[in-house]
Amino acid sequence: MTRYTADGVAMSRYLVDRLPPAADEVFEGAEKGVDVIEAPTMAVSEAIWTAAKKGTIAGIDVETTPNAVLRGLVNDGPVQISPTDEQDLAVFGSLVEHHTLHDALLIANHRVRGTEALITNDEEFAAETTVWR
Repeated sequence: MTRYTADGVAMSRYLVDRLPPAADEVFEGAEKGVDVIEAPTMAVSEAIWTAAKKGTIAGIDVETTPNAVLRGLVNDGPVQISPTDEQDLAVFGSLVEHHTLHDALLIANHRVRGTEALITNDEEFAAETTVWR
């Protein structure tokens, strides 16, 4: 079983079935229980906000509610929430000089939990192992 950390973009694109093949494969593995996708509360919140407020994801019109997104990702979906804790915040503190608030929290969560890779298309994570294409 391999564990991954997903960002908000990956989860949003999962909701509209618009992930590239490598990222889609990871989500399919998690749906089957073969792999685990974790996401910090902040990243799940970003996906909820994006789906409920933006109106489009990857060119697809979206009309949904925050609760429906939460169900699709966590309650009935493949994502497990990994809350931010004191260790995450300690690592976050070492990253704030080099990353945005959200990016630093996501990297900290990934590093503290020792997940295999980040599921993201964000080039700001170039120093980390990522899955996307």
